[in-house]
Amino acid sequence: MMTDTSAATRVRSRTLTFRTVRPDDPAAAPMLADLEREYDERYGDDLGEPASVEIHRYPPEQFTAPLGRFVLLYEGDQLVAGGAFKPFDEQTVELKRIWTAPSERGRGLAAEVVRELESEARGRGYSRVYLTTGPRQPEAVRLYRRLGYTPLYDLTLPAEEVGIHPFEKALTPAAPAAPAAPTGTGASAVAAARDRPVVPLRHPLRWVTAALVLVVLLNLAQTLFTNPSWEWPRVGKWLFSPAILTGLQLTLVATALSAVISFAGGVLLAIARLSRNPVLSSLAWGYVWLFRSVPLILVLVFLYNLGNLYPSVGIGIPFGPQFSVPTANLLSDLAIGVTALSLSEIAYASEIVRAGVLAVDHGQREAAQALGLPRHRQFLRIVLPQALRSIVPAFVNQVVGLLKASSLLFYVSLLDLFGVVQNLSSTYPTDIIPLLVVATIWYLVLTSAVSVVQYHVERWTARGTVRVLPATPLQRVWLAVRRHRPVVRTSAEVTTANHDDGKVI
Repeated sequence: MMTDTSAATRVRSRTLTFRTVRPDDPAAAPMLADLEREYDERYGDDLGEPASVEIHRYPPEQFTAPLGRFVLLYEGDQLVAGGAFKPFDEQTVELKRIWTAPSERGRGLAAEVVRELESEARGRGYSRVYLTTGPRQPEAVRLYRRLGYTPLYDLTLPAEEVGIHPFEKALTPAAPAAPAAPTGTGASAVAAARDRPVVPLRHPLRWVTAALVLVVLLNLAQTLFTNPSWEWPRVGKWLFSPAILTGLQLTLVATALSAVISFAGGVLLAIARLSRNPVLSSLAWGYVWLFRSVPLILVLVFLYNLGNLYPSVGIGIPFGPQFSVPTANLLSDLAIGVTALSLSEIAYASEIVRAGVLAVDHGQREAAQALGLPRHRQFLRIVLPQALRSIVPAFVNQVVGLLKASSLLFYVSLLDLFGVVQNLSSTYPTDIIPLLVVATIWYLVLTSAVSVVQYHVERWTARGTVRVLPATPLQRVWLAVRRHRPVVRTSAEVTTANHDDGKVI
């Protein structure tokens, strides 16, 4: 068994040569520089520190004999892979810096490095190997599992939720030496099999499906720009017209007011539904039952005609003095619209909030009670912040639905975006299609803006549940651009003649 006290060069085939060096050796500089570049591309600042901190976290002595080992794998005079191990405990070594040159990946070189390090650790009397990898290195996870490493994390969780992926493997004692390999044709076949590159799994059906989808999309795009009936010049004329922008403003105001009121009302109604008070719980259930059963358009029309049922509304002592005002003076058209939207959405928002609260682990409430926190502080400081992670996606979907439902305000004499388009279509019957396209574009813009807000709110509420936040779309694009930049090789990467292969490091 070859160790660091023997010759530092080991040959596994005609061309692949292992060379033992120190981490601060100039020969290792290209490998460490590429590792640092790749860590920065994949994780950026999500780990809370630059990659250079991790690369230089441990002193070089940790990776040199008698404590550890740092190996470089050469093919001829070209550096193609490398790796290292350091002591973890008395019986365990930890693998670090497993690397393959970007141009040499897919050949199984990293597996060769891992096997070499395992063999060295076994020869030194270690019985276990431990290692970790990040959530954005699925190829490393596949490598370690293929080499027999056991994951020390929940395999059912998403990679970003797991965070750092730990693995372990028991080192079995070295097997007795195998008989000498046959010479001649048999030896050539063994060498050829060992040098055979790893061929990735093909997915022809996936590519065929993608091609068909692209063909359909290209046909749709062609009809959009070649069919004169779309009348794109007229669309450009109406897109920013004052009438359209006025309707758009009313849509935004009604949606924003209704969203705020419905969320606040939904939280209160959910608290009442979860209350131990049977009166509050029953009333909350009845409210949800009523407004989830009645269509929104019916609520709008009913409130619009509320003056026929109650000419005046007021407050006072039942069957006693009353303070009242005429209904027509109390509720404007916008107030009627916002009230109807809010009353209907509160029922749905309360169920969303209630589901989010029930999703919080009961142990959180028990811990808050053990700290002696009042019930309202338990809810506001412990339960609700954790429930927001489940509440936000569902409630934003409701906001998107609310944005589209605001088009029903047209039926109670409110000229929102849809109402303005309807009126203009009656006035300009030849521009019906362009006006409908204008309304579609603005609704797409609004829902897209809401989706962007949702994405960032979800990232903010996920800070306490994942170790590393996923990259934003812009960060992913930037990392993809950086990943495809050509790697500038330094002279140290190819300068190997100055190293004494037989020198004991």
